Amino acid sequence: MKNLKLIFSALTVAFAILGLTRALSTDITMPITFVCLATTMFITSKEYKDKQQKNSANYFLLLGVFLLLVTLYNVASIIWGI
Repeated sequence: MKNLKLIFSALTVAFAILGLTRALSTDITMPITFVCLATTMFITSKEYKDKQQKNSANYFLLLGVFLLLVTLYNVASIIWGI
């Protein structure tokens, strides 16, 4: 799990840097960054659940779901002009 978390954390930082330096358009990098960050939150939630820390697991799970909802809204607004 730690390797997977490290990979998605690195991808989050890499795509955030690509977006901030304008190497790629932010229309491309921001959704990818948010999806990688949400995946990291889901992995962290699983780790806390395995450690029997239910409150922290629920917090990270809700945070991951919120990030995915924001990402879906942003992508939909770009595609359909909402």
